[in-house]
Amino acid sequence: MLALAAPAQAGLRATYFDAGKTRALVIEVADNGDARISEADSNDYGLMIGDRFYVIGDKEGVPMVADIADVGAAIDRIVPPIFGDMLRTPDATAIATSLTLTPDGGRTVGGRTGTIYHVKGIDTSDPAKTVDYVISREASLVPVGRALERFMNAALVPAAPLVGPAVKTIIAETRAIFALGTPIDVGGRFLLDSVETVDVPANRLKLPATPQTVDQLAASMKAEQAEDAHR
Repeated sequence: MLALAAPAQAGLRATYFDAGKTRALVIEVADNGDARISEADSNDYGLMIGDRFYVIGDKEGVPMVADIADVGAAIDRIVPPIFGDMLRTPDATAIATSLTLTPDGGRTVGGRTGTIYHVKGIDTSDPAKTVDYVISREASLVPVGRALERFMNAALVPAAPLVGPAVKTIIAETRAIFALGTPIDVGGRFLLDSVETVDVPANRLKLPATPQTVDQLAASMKAEQAEDAHR
């Protein structure tokens, strides 16, 4: 029985809650930096394996897996190109943002201490509005921040056909904030609740199916467009 058990990788589990504590976001990080992130009780989740971020969904009981960079490449095939290499090699595409990030003292959130940053310019409907983030520079939280950033940006990618090139600016703004460290208060939307040392079973970080290719993703998107057009 022991020989058949999946080996565990010592790591940590960070739990964030929304302001009303009605939604939990759980990030599990193995000792090699790979991570799994999802909302509690959701069948959909993200896996950060090395430099790749995969989104995993469920379609009629069948797991669907895609590299978020391939999702972006597929979108670029069916609409005027938006992403280019932005999702595959983040450092290759630097986009200037109009954000102003002003540090202002410290605060403890979820037992971890961070610097308060007043972020101005993130709300396009009210450019003068300031949103406060609390950023930690603790080394142990670095992979948590990487997974959280990828997760937030992955949520934006499918909206690109509707949002258009503006989605690149939103992603760039997220990167500018996360470049400061790991948010433990994400602008009031999610706040770190706890960080625990845990063993992360290897099967928690294993892709449940072969990732779809760019061709397959593009074909699926075109099929959905055709269905929508006939409704």
